[in-house]
Amino acid sequence: MSKAVLLANVGNSDVILTDKSLLPDKGDAYRWRSRELGEEIRDNFKKYANSIQLPLLETTLKWIAQHADCEVKDVHLFLFASDQDQRLTPENEWQKDTAPYAEVIREHLNRQWQMQKKQVQIIPIAGNPADYTNALDFHQKTLAGIRGRLPGDAQVYMEVSGGTPAMTAMLILMGVEVFGQDIITLYMDRDSDLPYQIGVSEALFARKTREILRNQMSLYAYAAARQTVMQSGRLLTGDENRRDLISKLLGYADRRLAFDYKRARDELQGSYTVGEHQAQIRYWQRELAERKASHNLAELIHSAQIKLSQGEYADFTQRLFRFQEAILRHMAEQMGIEYGKDTAYLSDTWRSGQSGLDAYLKSYQRGADGKILPSGASPLEVDTKRSLNRYSLGAIVDYFIQQSAWAHWQGTTEKIFRLSSVADLRNKGIAGHGFEGISRKDIEDAYGDNNEQLIAHLKEIYNDVFNEAIGDNPYDTINTLILDLIEGQL
Repeated sequence: MSKAVLLANVGNSDVILTDKSLLPDKGDAYRWRSRELGEEIRDNFKKYANSIQLPLLETTLKWIAQHADCEVKDVHLFLFASDQDQRLTPENEWQKDTAPYAEVIREHLNRQWQMQKKQVQIIPIAGNPADYTNALDFHQKTLAGIRGRLPGDAQVYMEVSGGTPAMTAMLILMGVEVFGQDIITLYMDRDSDLPYQIGVSEALFARKTREILRNQMSLYAYAAARQTVMQSGRLLTGDENRRDLISKLLGYADRRLAFDYKRARDELQGSYTVGEHQAQIRYWQRELAERKASHNLAELIHSAQIKLSQGEYADFTQRLFRFQEAILRHMAEQMGIEYGKDTAYLSDTWRSGQSGLDAYLKSYQRGADGKILPSGASPLEVDTKRSLNRYSLGAIVDYFIQQSAWAHWQGTTEKIFRLSSVADLRNKGIAGHGFEGISRKDIEDAYGDNNEQLIAHLKEIYNDVFNEAIGDNPYDTINTLILDLIEGQL
C-alpha cells in the first residue's frame, strides 16, 4: 500500500460536468439529483470522460503528490459515499446518495492519472448520512479498520470539504481520535486552486467548525456538538474559560433535553461567566431547582416538539404518553384527589367519601381510546385498587367535570382524551410492550390531523389548564446564547 493515504467523504459537489449539453435533454428547469447524475455518467462513462472534473479531490491529490514526493497515481484513496437502502429510504433522500459519484471518481482517476482501481477503495455509508449518531458510528468503525491495515510509516491526509455536515464533523472528530497528530487535514474552498492545510490556515477551518457546530445545535444534537467543542474548541476560541462555558452549556442542554435535571444543574455549577450571560445562567439554575407541574408539562411539550421535528417518533409518543398522564394527574389534584401509601395509589378513605364516585367508576362509559362507548355497549369498570394510570385518572377527572365547580374543564378534558390513540402508539415500541417502529403517518392517522396541529393541540390544553402560554422554547434560547459565545470570536 502507498505511504500516502487520503480519506475523503464524497459530496454532491465532488463531480461536475463541464459540458452539460451531453446530458439527455429533460428540459431547462430539470435538476439532476446526485444519484441519478452519477449513474448516468457511470453507465455512459466514455461519452462524458472528457467533460468530467473533480474540483475538490483532483486538486487535493496533486497537492499531496507534491508534498509527499510521489505521483498522483501512487496515493491510496478511501472514499466514503452514501448508499442508503432504496426499500427503506424516501425517494428524495435516496436520490441524494453519492455512491455512483464515487464510482465515477475511480474511473476518472484510472483514466486521467493511471491510478489503479484497487487503490481507490469505496466504502458505502449504509444509513442516513445526515444523522450524527450514524456518521459517528460509521467513521469510528471504518477509520479504526483502515488504521489497522496501514503500514507504520504511512502519511494519512483527510480532505474535509465534501459530504454532509454530519459526515464532515465525524470524519474530523474520529480522524483526529484514530490517527492523532499524525494526520494532516486539508480543506478545499471551491474558489481556491489549492487546499488549505489546517496548520496553515486555522481561521478557515475554524469557520468550518463553527458551521458544523451551528448545524448540530439546529438539530439539538448537543452531545455531538459538545464532542466538536472538546475536539476542536481551540479553533473556536483561545479563551479556555469561554470554551469551558460553551462545553458546560452544551452538557446542560443535553441533560435537560433528557429530563436529567440534576446533572443539568451540575453542568451549570461552576460555569464561569459575567455580565449578560451570568443572569441567564443563574435563571436556568433557579428554574431547574423549582420544578412545578406547569414547568414539567411545558418542558414535555417543548421536548416533544423537538423529537417530532427530528423524526424521533417513538420518543415523541413516549413524551405525549407522559404528558397525558401528568396533565390528568395535575387536574385530579386540583379537584382534591388524595393518595394512599404513595402517589401511585388512590386513598380508599378519600374515594369512599366521594358521593357517587364508586358507582360512576363501576359503570364508566368511556373506552381506553378516550371515546364514549357506543350506544348499547356494556359499561367498563375502572379499577382504582391498582396503581393509578392515564385511564383511571381520566375517569376520575371525567367524574368531577360533571360538577359545576369543574364544568369549565369539560372541553379541555375532551381535548386530552383525543390524545389517547396517539399515546397508545407508545406501547408498540420498545418504550412500551413491543418492538414495532412508529412513523409520522402512524401519529397523524391516530390523531386524525397533521402533526403541526397536534403540537398546537398540546399547547391549547396547557393554556386551558394553567391559564398561560407555555412560553418560548428554552432550547432555542440556549442555542442563541451558545452562538453568541461562538460568534463573539469571529
